[in-house]
Amino acid sequence: MMEKLTKETFSNAIKEGVTLVAIGAPWCPDCRKIEPIMGMLAQDYSKDVKFYAIMADEEEALKDELKVRRIPTLIFYKNGVEVGERLVEPDSKALIEEGIKNAINA
Repeated sequence: MMEKLTKETFSNAIKEGVTLVAIGAPWCPDCRKIEPIMGMLAQDYSKDVKFYAIMADEEEALKDELKVRRIPTLIFYKNGVEVGERLVEPDSKALIEEGIKNAINA
């Protein structure tokens, strides 16, 4: 289970190191589908990457501020700056892992 971010905790959470933020919702089938993948990757990359979740329904203002239109959306940050491409509705572990590796090497 990834720690949930709010508008209040977001900036501090992403300011240091590599961070993956997943924006989703419990009712979203694609979000539920990638949950176990995110859990595996969070374990595999626990030394290098922080994993967080934003609940789209609970954090509408933050979702809008980040210009997220579809869920799930994964956003990668390095030292507070968005890096790499956002993954919108990702459907494979390989795709997400590639995004993580790109963020680490950014």
